[in-house]
Amino acid sequence: MMLKPLVSVSLYTLLCSSAMATSDSWYVINNYEGMIGKNPVHLSLQSYAFGGQTTVKGSYYYDKYRSPIPLYGNKTATSIVLCEVNTDKEYREHIEEGVKYDTSTCPLKLAFGGDNLQGTWQNKKTSLTVILQHTASMDATPLAGNTKQLIDIPFWGQSDEHSFIGVYEKKGNDISINNVKVLDKHSGNVVQVIDPQLHNCTFGFYMTAIYQNIEKVNSPSGIVLNCYSTGSDNSVFYGFSKASHAYLVIN
Repeated sequence: MMLKPLVSVSLYTLLCSSAMATSDSWYVINNYEGMIGKNPVHLSLQSYAFGGQTTVKGSYYYDKYRSPIPLYGNKTATSIVLCEVNTDKEYREHIEEGVKYDTSTCPLKLAFGGDNLQGTWQNKKTSLTVILQHTASMDATPLAGNTKQLIDIPFWGQSDEHSFIGVYEKKGNDISINNVKVLDKHSGNVVQVIDPQLHNCTFGFYMTAIYQNIEKVNSPSGIVLNCYSTGSDNSVFYGFSKASHAYLVIN
């Protein structure tokens, strides 16, 4: 599945060069770690005017399962309300098409407490306390609050067995994509490191939602890297090879 970019080439050219992005681009990211109920989680949020009522998108996963769940919602100066994407239909409607939604039905309702977030995750049967600590940022001060000058981006695209974490790093006043870690969902181990810039792919700052730069395909063991191109749409498809025990490019 290849999605059209949500920004024009001219805007992209102003903000990005090769795999680099200036710190004042639309990639304003905040990462958090903490608990939903008794369950440890990692959460990453991107603030931007995505169109319609959506001003924030994100990706989060329970440490036990390591399966990133897409998020979309609305952010104010004091709070964030987030809905989850759990089906292909929801992804198409709320990530690709921007269909209107009722924020009162969103399970995550969070309030700012300084840099941290707290609130509830709630459905019709359960209400859980949410406590999240801020861990890293990528914004006007690139990778603020992160002494390692690195930030992890949990991409939405995943296979049945693996998730994909992009490692972005500071280079001078800019940010670049370093590599993509392939994470085994069962063990949590990094089983492969992919250089996403290979195979004529300028990767990392293409899709408006940064988590969308890797998406799933209609395969239990495949993903697609969305690449920047000044010509026709460019994608690089990867599939898992049982013989090599690694993701390889599919021509």
